[in-house]
Amino acid sequence: QSTVKIDDHGSDLTDRFKYKVNALMGKYDPVQAESDNEMSDGNILQAMLKFPTPYAFNVVGKTNGDEEVSKEYSEKVHQIVSEISGDAELKSHVFPRGKKFTKVTTEAVVESASMITLIYDKLDELECTIMRF
Repeated sequence: QSTVKIDDHGSDLTDRFKYKVNALMGKYDPVQAESDNEMSDGNILQAMLKFPTPYAFNVVGKTNGDEEVSKEYSEKVHQIVSEISGDAELKSHVFPRGKKFTKVTTEAVVESASMITLIYDKLDELECTIMRF
């Protein structure tokens, strides 16, 4: 990373301009302990939420219209969120989506952005899961 010094020699460069230039150069970037890209939720969630906080996990699974598979899927989602979050008072809602899909929304209190990411990773490992948001 190169260093650029702004020497305005008394010109009328505003502080706002200087802050923008420094921000573009990465001076204010957080120290990265792990990757933070379009595939992770890390820094964005950490900046947006104050932990602990309630969070709604939404997943859609392909259940092919089988009510038994839909029930098993929703129970697995509930179990994963419960085990990782430690929240005993989860609220889960199951919604059929068309004839072949089931949406499960589970609300839990989470302690960190990494906990949210871990839960989504575990939900993604379920065979039926096709979408998580």
